Amino acid sequence: MAEKILVTGATGKVGSELVRRLADRRVEVKAGTRRPELAEGLFGGAVEVVELDYDVTSTWDGAVQWADRVFLVPPPFDPRGDERLVPFLDWAVQSGSQHVVLLSAMGIEAREQLALRRIEQRIQRTGVRWTLLRPNIYMQNFARGFVARAIREEGAFHLPVGDAHVSFVDGRDVASVAAEVLTADRHFGEAYTLTGPDALDHHQVAAIIGEATGRSIGYEPIPEAEMQTVLADAGWPQGRADTFAGLMAAIREGRRSEVTPDIRRLLDRPPTSFRAFAEEHADDWR
Repeated sequence: MAEKILVTGATGKVGSELVRRLADRRVEVKAGTRRPELAEGLFGGAVEVVELDYDVTSTWDGAVQWADRVFLVPPPFDPRGDERLVPFLDWAVQSGSQHVVLLSAMGIEAREQLALRRIEQRIQRTGVRWTLLRPNIYMQNFARGFVARAIREEGAFHLPVGDAHVSFVDGRDVASVAAEVLTADRHFGEAYTLTGPDALDHHQVAAIIGEATGRSIGYEPIPEAEMQTVLADAGWPQGRADTFAGLMAAIREGRRSEVTPDIRRLLDRPPTSFRAFAEEHADDWR
């Protein structure tokens, strides 16, 4: 019998790509999102879209009671994300979902105090079959949001990460891994750390973007306090900004520089390089 897969966070950078990949495989999939109108536009009727909000229990049944497998996307940078997500997770398991694939984060297994790690542990305690995907920072973060805007408008971007190296990963590679994991049984009980093919510092990132766009692009390290001001001006809640600050600290401390073989092994091809990503997305910075 064909599996029925619910993708939560279906309008996000990984979820939206995963929905497309599953649809291409002729898998029966539902796209769960708080923004169904946006999802309808993204997928053009190719998949069923269902409203799903972790904070609104009345939206849960229409999504999970149908699903054999669930791709679970936690609330981003939410210091209490486990309190919001765990009730939904428990409901999905009680409703008959047999395999949960969690979009986690690189290195989270060593960060016991973080909500995302508590979500991992809760999944493992439910007794459901599980797989953990732990990607590094997405290349897409340079092509959208305040970083992309700074590159377009100022020809430079500013982050509190010093000269540390990061093995950035293409979110589309993460989606491809998720599609593989959700449509096979051999990944039960596995945790995969997903990175790009090499580790770059942000000066190198700026240079690659500059070459791709034909512009002079720079990177300037800034103090953490200055980043907090930028996020406050952008309307970030303090708890979310503090969680982001923890990520920046992990980068500065060299905890996001490891390059792993998991994408190559799972997809039987090398992960996308930042140079290839930049050449494809050059118009986002022009």
